Amino acid sequence: MAGKSSSYITALIIAMILTGAANTIVYKLQNTSTVSVDGWEQNSFNHPFMQAVTMFLGESLCILLFLNIKKKPEYKQECIEAAAKGVKTKINYGWVAIPAMCDLTASTLAYISLNYIPPSIYQMLRGGAIISTAIMSKFFLKRQIKTFQWFGCGLVLVGITLVGMSSFLFPPKNDNDNEDSKTEIGAAYFISVGLLLLSVIMNGLQFVSEEKLFDVYYLHPFEIVGVEGLWGFSVYVVLAVALTFIQCPSSMYDSCIEKRMTGMFYFERADFYFLQVFNSGLLLFWVILGIFTIATFNICGVSVTKYVSSLARSLVDVSRTLIIWAVSLAITWIDPEAKWENTRWEAIVLELIGFCILVTGNLIYNGTIKLKFLGSSSQVDPNNDSTQQFLNNSNSQSLQPT
Repeated sequence: MAGKSSSYITALIIAMILTGAANTIVYKLQNTSTVSVDGWEQNSFNHPFMQAVTMFLGESLCILLFLNIKKKPEYKQECIEAAAKGVKTKINYGWVAIPAMCDLTASTLAYISLNYIPPSIYQMLRGGAIISTAIMSKFFLKRQIKTFQWFGCGLVLVGITLVGMSSFLFPPKNDNDNEDSKTEIGAAYFISVGLLLLSVIMNGLQFVSEEKLFDVYYLHPFEIVGVEGLWGFSVYVVLAVALTFIQCPSSMYDSCIEKRMTGMFYFERADFYFLQVFNSGLLLFWVILGIFTIATFNICGVSVTKYVSSLARSLVDVSRTLIIWAVSLAITWIDPEAKWENTRWEAIVLELIGFCILVTGNLIYNGTIKLKFLGSSSQVDPNNDSTQQFLNNSNSQSLQPT
């Protein structure tokens, strides 16, 4: 595995945090957009499958960057050095389909859930990727998970449980609320949380499978992101077109898209997606920005996996939550109609407590906080030099709660 300086790793982490936070906010801005098309009243933007298409489009564009890098002498020299170390330099791209399909499934579930839960809760619950990554690292990468690390995972689980329950225990106040509407909102909320937790499991499998590929093959981050993007884009173009012609059952009308003037609802309307996007300059800007931020975020994330570990990637990912939370609360306070966040003080306090527990669990897991009673004197895997370098030089700068 190629080594990188601590300053390079730190720059990757900062870029990953900023572009990741921007991406979640941009996709929420898409989901809360309303666009009038030919005067038609049903104009909310609800296209999780087409959003996934644009995400994979952004990733697939990275293959163009890789093809340019591949021509350079530096890349050829790196391949020679990797081969000398026993790392394979040729790969059947069919293997890359494994993390690509995990990403595809996780992204679909995540985009659906983002329509029904606040972005800060969305991001905090995604912090549970550390648990799925740790478990899968143990079974698939044969990594030893120590007692203090399991303790950290347990705290993360407590934290995401508190965060996930906040809006259900303290629902947003509405003048027209009644018991029936609260029950309906609660059911949709719990279903969305469940979908998001499933996506977290798939994210863990994606991270671990990518790290396994890096252990066996020499792969440039642009290469694996681009190939994953091509796999996902190919599958999703077919899927989105097919779903455009598949009608929803009546019980799912609230989460489906009505075909104009027909009264029929479908899982996706690719044609209506493009009509909405090209009828709003602002929405078009959010879509383009979403493509850019998801590509950059994935490049940084895969680079962290390559040069540090899949676990470090899941640890760093939680750091962007505070940025998303602050921006989402600001948007809600500035424009109450946006309703991005639950502004009840009880819910905010519970989320803050849950987030602090979640971050504490992360810091215990990676060794920033040492617990002697759990035997945490040695916090890193001695066989992983890149993890040692990362924890020594980067954690104190990048993973501290702000």
